[in-house]
Amino acid sequence: MKKIILSSIAILAALTLGACSNTESVAQGDPTQMSETGSGRISVINNSSFDWGDINIEGGDVEHEFTLKNVGDEDLIIKSANTTCMCTTAVVETQDGISPTFAMHGSVPWGVAVKPNEEFTVKVIFDPMAHGPSATGPIQRSVYLYTSSKPNAQFAQVTPESDGSAVTELRVAGDVLSKADYEQKKGDFAFVETEFDFGILKQSGGIVTHDFAFEYIGEDPISVTATPTSCACTTAEISQKEFEKGDKGTLTVAFDPNLHEEPEGHFFKTVSLVTEPKLEKQPEVKIWAEIDLDLGPEAYKLQGEHNEDEDHL
Repeated sequence: MKKIILSSIAILAALTLGACSNTESVAQGDPTQMSETGSGRISVINNSSFDWGDINIEGGDVEHEFTLKNVGDEDLIIKSANTTCMCTTAVVETQDGISPTFAMHGSVPWGVAVKPNEEFTVKVIFDPMAHGPSATGPIQRSVYLYTSSKPNAQFAQVTPESDGSAVTELRVAGDVLSKADYEQKKGDFAFVETEFDFGILKQSGGIVTHDFAFEYIGEDPISVTATPTSCACTTAEISQKEFEKGDKGTLTVAFDPNLHEEPEGHFFKTVSLVTEPKLEKQPEVKIWAEIDLDLGPEAYKLQGEHNEDEDHL
């Protein structure tokens, strides 16, 4: 991990560079806040790691957005970030705007405040072609976010190398495949991701949704006739029914955490695509969740016994 550079010249140069690379939407930082420590408390909503699964090396950049929150009573200062490889970059978005692009080198100082109870996002972008057309295989990358946060378990740790700043690590992974291997493995519907974890959901929080983006890469035109789910608490809608090769679409999956009793701990539900003509490999996606029973069993919309026919962890 590189130390944050605090010289006024470096700060001014970095901010100027960031503004040039993100015109119109860059939130200007305040260099005077860069030395702040023990202010705010950072937390990651849902998970601090994400796996893209299979990545087509010729499919362009892949992205994932982490949601974080200042759960402290004081402003949280986001100071900087860097990544562990040149193939990976990160952009932070707060209510005040978007950061410069953070990469492996430079640790661009920023200095933007996130108020108590405000959320912000960190978008991680991975370029599978950054190391050349033969760079296939598993990848693991990290983004290190430097803030003023008080220590907060695994979400914020102060190390000697961080000059007193708290460090939050966000991890991404995947398996980069050649175009031919990717298309053969993914079947006719190539989803950007086949699983999504909602993390811990409050029973009172209402229905949540997630969009699974995909591309139809089959040779012949096809129709999606149904999107069955493994449980009544989960529903799905597809953006269109008819597809030809190269068409892109979205499968929107909705989950109701208060429909009925769910398994204890971490569990999953599945959604499938039924097609005409029928495919040898039926497309399927999976959502994960864990329920915080803040209302109690008596609040379920459906009362009585509920049988699950899928495995859970």
